[in-house]
Amino acid sequence: MFHQLGDSPTPTTYIFVPLKGQENSLEYKTYAALIRQELNKHQYREVTEKEKPDVVIAFDYGIDSGKQKLESIPIFGQTGVSSSTTYGTLNTYGNYGSYSGTTTYTPTYGVVGSSTVSRTEYARGLWLYIVDAKSVGTEKLNVLYEGNVKSTGSSSQLSRVMPAMIQALFKSFPGKSGATRTETTPIPIEQ
Repeated sequence: MFHQLGDSPTPTTYIFVPLKGQENSLEYKTYAALIRQELNKHQYREVTEKEKPDVVIAFDYGIDSGKQKLESIPIFGQTGVSSSTTYGTLNTYGNYGSYSGTTTYTPTYGVVGSSTVSRTEYARGLWLYIVDAKSVGTEKLNVLYEGNVKSTGSSSQLSRVMPAMIQALFKSFPGKSGATRTETTPIPIEQ
């Protein structure tokens, strides 16, 4: 992410400006509500356009159609025997005898092969821009912040991973300009 916001946010008023095609989207409104919650934690306050906001906020999001990934997984099983123990009874009758016994083997286990599995991995993205409201409508927009989150995983449902992506974007907001962070966030499995 890159920005000109300083190290810590100052109280700032803002409005959301939906991009083309987002104006009536319920998905957009859902993600805007999540972003609004994060902005509130950082002293940002949403106002109406009539109140002349300090900044304008726009964001976009998306998911690709997925790529097939082949993976090799190990197969575990018995690899051999490490030892054996024999217990028995010897009975003698003059020059004759009989033996009755049981041998117990202690098996060893390990990798006995591998199998190839296929899974689909999806790439997801979130892009957020904060623009100086005074520059809107001029020849040159003054972009104060541009941040993005990229995510990959097996979920094809963007709505399931978007809350974690938004939280990752706002962790240490606004952060060091020009820095890249890696966040690992497990997504709960739906029951």
